Amino acid sequence: MRRILTIAALAASLLTAGGPAYAQSPTMQPQPKLQIQPKAPARPPMITLSQATKNIQTVMPTARVLKIGPLPSGDIVATIKIENQVKKVRVNGQTGAVQN
Repeated sequence: MRRILTIAALAASLLTAGGPAYAQSPTMQPQPKLQIQPKAPARPPMITLSQATKNIQTVMPTARVLKIGPLPSGDIVATIKIENQVKKVRVNGQTGAVQN
């Protein structure tokens, strides 16, 4: 008899629970997923590094190119030396125009 009462009490308590237990409150709003912005694709320069060096030498005949390299934007940046001064010069990667 005692066993039947225990089973009945257990069944009654399970039926009155009303539903599954939640780990979080169901009223919480779901967080929006973070979207990672993709990196801009690197445009390869249209002119070569040697052409950029020649363009710099044409515009500034006394300049000596120390270092030259492409940028992700497609332009080319060069470190030059003019009369004991070191400067950075940008060369347009598509047109080859030297920008001081």
